[in-house]
Amino acid sequence: MNREELLDHHDYFILWLKELKGVEEDKWFAPMEEGKWSIAENVSHIIKWDKYILESVLPNISEGAVLPAFPDFNTFNRKAADYARGRITQERLLEEGIETRNSILHFIDGLDENRLGESFEVDDHHYTLSEFFDDFIWHDKHHQKQIEETLYKEKA
Repeated sequence: MNREELLDHHDYFILWLKELKGVEEDKWFAPMEEGKWSIAENVSHIIKWDKYILESVLPNISEGAVLPAFPDFNTFNRKAADYARGRITQERLLEEGIETRNSILHFIDGLDENRLGESFEVDDHHYTLSEFFDDFIWHDKHHQKQIEETLYKEKA
């Protein structure tokens, strides 16, 4: 994925987060399926990973860098879900998501296209910066689809 495509995706994702402000609160906190996360928990999960990437990965990427392993996924994801169930409002959670995505957008906007080819390691995974962003865009789209299918079911 090139720099312009990355910028377009993150711009679109910010608009999508803004659209979620219209989700009714009862749907926001209801499980998307029996025994599954709510929309709020899914959104919090995305935001918490965005913040981790923004604070712990992106500032440390350089050609050949070896970065620490990602946090334990289960623990990290549980904390993200707990955060959404805490005292944070839907509005504030979405604002955090928009602010964080704007920061990632700013990072990408400042990138020279050549940096997308820089390779680095996280734990035992080898990435180029472009591949790393591709993985997280896939992650965005995966959860976006789940949320949209839930909202569509509600309207049908």
